[in-house]
Amino acid sequence: MKQVVFLLGLSCFPVTGLLAQPSYFPPTVGSTWETKDPADLGWCESRIDSLYDFLEQENSRAFILLKDGRIVLERYFNGHSANSLWYW
Repeated sequence: MKQVVFLLGLSCFPVTGLLAQPSYFPPTVGSTWETKDPADLGWCESRIDSLYDFLEQENSRAFILLKDGRIVLERYFNGHSANSLWYW
């Protein structure tokens, strides 16, 4: 009887976590990563520029935002680039 109750309890949980896409890992050779478009994620694209403005005002050097291992936003500031040397 306990097993039946347990199985019925499990059926009440959504299975969205089970349907998530597999994790992405960038290749070990090369520097090309897969990307995602913010619009495809339903993000408010009109606010991205204000985010970049804020990051620049705060003297950020770089900003990279990943979703499921894929690059969604990537921006460099104050003369820096993806290849700039900087201490972290």
